[in-house]
Amino acid sequence: MALHFRSLATLSTVLGLATLHLITAAEAGGSDPQIVLDEIYGQVAEMCSADGGPPYDFTAIAKTYFTPELAKKVVKASNDNKLDFDVLIDGNDCKVTELDLRVVEEKAGTAIGRAEFKNFDEERTVDLLMSKAGNEWQVTDIVYRHRPFSLKAAF
Repeated sequence: MALHFRSLATLSTVLGLATLHLITAAEAGGSDPQIVLDEIYGQVAEMCSADGGPPYDFTAIAKTYFTPELAKKVVKASNDNKLDFDVLIDGNDCKVTELDLRVVEEKAGTAIGRAEFKNFDEERTVDLLMSKAGNEWQVTDIVYRHRPFSLKAAF
């Protein structure tokens, strides 16, 4: 399933749905790779829209959706001021357009969720590698397709 945000009306509708997902995160969060992707990038879309929304807390995202090992690395890097850019958008500032979210691969307890978008008109492709632990899907790494980068390897 792919989501495309090409107009403000569509974005507003999706943001409303993303908010609903966040309200029921205890019930739904992590239950499906697409939900993980939608919930994470729903926050990105809200903050990085043309009007700009409230900032999201990347550390909270890591603690909620990442494997405990990766979340620990991210929190430590953030606390040590070694995480000096937003890894979800590959930048410090954002104006995200043409956001396309889809699961491009799912098999035997692993999945790849892909976010393709433009940030200030520069194309970005970010893959969230995921694995299933029990009934929950967790992000195991964030890898860029537009340039070499792995969050797991960086820290």
